Amino acid sequence: MINQFTKSVKTILVFIAVLCLCVSTYAKEDIKRERPSKLFSPSKIPLLEDTGRDAWQKPEETLNALNIKKGQTVADIGAGSGYLTVKLSERVGATGTIYAADIQQEMLDYISKRLVEKGIKNVSLVLGTMDDPNLPPNSLDLAILLSTYHEIAQPVDFVKKIKLALKPQGKLAILEFSDESPIGPPIQVRLPEDLVINELKQAGFTLSQRHTFILPYQYFLVFSPLN
Repeated sequence: MINQFTKSVKTILVFIAVLCLCVSTYAKEDIKRERPSKLFSPSKIPLLEDTGRDAWQKPEETLNALNIKKGQTVADIGAGSGYLTVKLSERVGATGTIYAADIQQEMLDYISKRLVEKGIKNVSLVLGTMDDPNLPPNSLDLAILLSTYHEIAQPVDFVKKIKLALKPQGKLAILEFSDESPIGPPIQVRLPEDLVINELKQAGFTLSQRHTFILPYQYFLVFSPLN
């Protein structure tokens, strides 16, 4: 009798688990994705520079995972307020180069002021377009898109331009908010990981690393160009 009861309970629990999984999957599929999202407004720069951001963005851990070295050349694409740009400039040192690329001149103006205030000399500002980051060919050891990919209208074509800017052994890192994150852009403009991976494959990249235990709110993917 007890064994029969135990079996029944286990069966019910399995059924509930499967039902929850199905509901979760359906809910995600039911989300109407919008692409591209609106550009992040320069008027919201204080959000990018919030003092509590480091606690969940974990910039030092993120850059450690990317194994950035002195003397390297790195592009911060969609640099925004320069939150990551400044940290990258310290990592590559005086012999390295950082390209802070953005399509909004107001963002680049803000970064320019930061660079002057901090006396940073190894950062070049690049005004890109929605179609092209305007980076020099065969120049980058690493390109980073931090919460930027979902704003790109034609991601496959855009990423192909990034590929041209990478050195043969260069890497491309994409960090985006997950659907489960309690913070971030509206759910309809967030992108599933598998969608991003598939689009990068179309652009000539392969997924080389997936960092799953660093960031609480974002997925963190690293790609290598296919030759």
